Amino acid sequence: MSCLLIGVYMMKSDLEGNRFAIINNPTNSEIEDFQKGFEGYNMEQTNGEYNSPEDWLSLVLKDHDGNIVGGIQTSTLFWAQYLEVFWVDERYRGLGYGRDLIEEVERLARENGCFASQTYTFSWQGGDFYQAVGYKLIATYDGYVEGITELILSKPLNIPAQSRKSDPARFKISRDDSEESKRVVQRGLGKNFDDNVADLLKMYPHMNIGLVVKNHDGEVIGGLSGYSSLGTMNVKDFWVNERYRNQGYGKDLMVYAERVARERECISLQSACFTFQNLDFMLNFGFEPYGLSDVYPRGEKEYYLIKRLTKD
Repeated sequence: MSCLLIGVYMMKSDLEGNRFAIINNPTNSEIEDFQKGFEGYNMEQTNGEYNSPEDWLSLVLKDHDGNIVGGIQTSTLFWAQYLEVFWVDERYRGLGYGRDLIEEVERLARENGCFASQTYTFSWQGGDFYQAVGYKLIATYDGYVEGITELILSKPLNIPAQSRKSDPARFKISRDDSEESKRVVQRGLGKNFDDNVADLLKMYPHMNIGLVVKNHDGEVIGGLSGYSSLGTMNVKDFWVNERYRNQGYGKDLMVYAERVARERECISLQSACFTFQNLDFMLNFGFEPYGLSDVYPRGEKEYYLIKRLTKD
């Protein structure tokens, strides 16, 4: 089916003369060129601060025998920390170790200059826990199958955490960026998905999408990347070179992604968009805001967007 879609765009290119086709199986080099364009635009719009203040951070919780029994992995984006992977072994839940991990990673984020900490969590996961440790629910995404929802929560970091006495009997938290330690924590979180949505993931598996557009000189002038899972197509990165905007290439890419989403039996498209990005385009294409975050510098906001797919 994907080859047929490329054929459609190539026929359109033939009819309109100089129109460029969409490539749905780009090489790693082509994806890198697209990502460079996307990152370059965002860095330009934020005075070089889009990826600030640091790359991923990984903390682990180890028992007294040195076994990893919990961990947290975070990224940062425009001076906000994102809790990406968070897990505590079920044998040690309810003992405060989750709070310990959150407070430590927030402490490090404050030291690095982050204004806030944010996270996404599914309805069967830790929504109540996050609110108990100071996070506020700012949006709820309801575009998954079987009534699954995803909560987006945020916590300002301008108020220092209350200090607590050290207890030598408690398990210790340390930074560990090794790939093996990261995999242990990710496997722990993966078991949570297996226990709750394994059957649904067989029907609606995690599948990536990557598209690029190249001009006749072989230059990548636009692209889109993301993934589908549980009946939602998440459009993560989306960019068209400034020289080729307002010529329909952004629409071509998004229409293609929507067709792939329908092929995969998705019921919604999901995305997030800053005010300095392509918000007007997304709204004109049929996306609707379901929440926003205003924790970023200089009054910039990030809008959370959904487009519900009706049956053809």
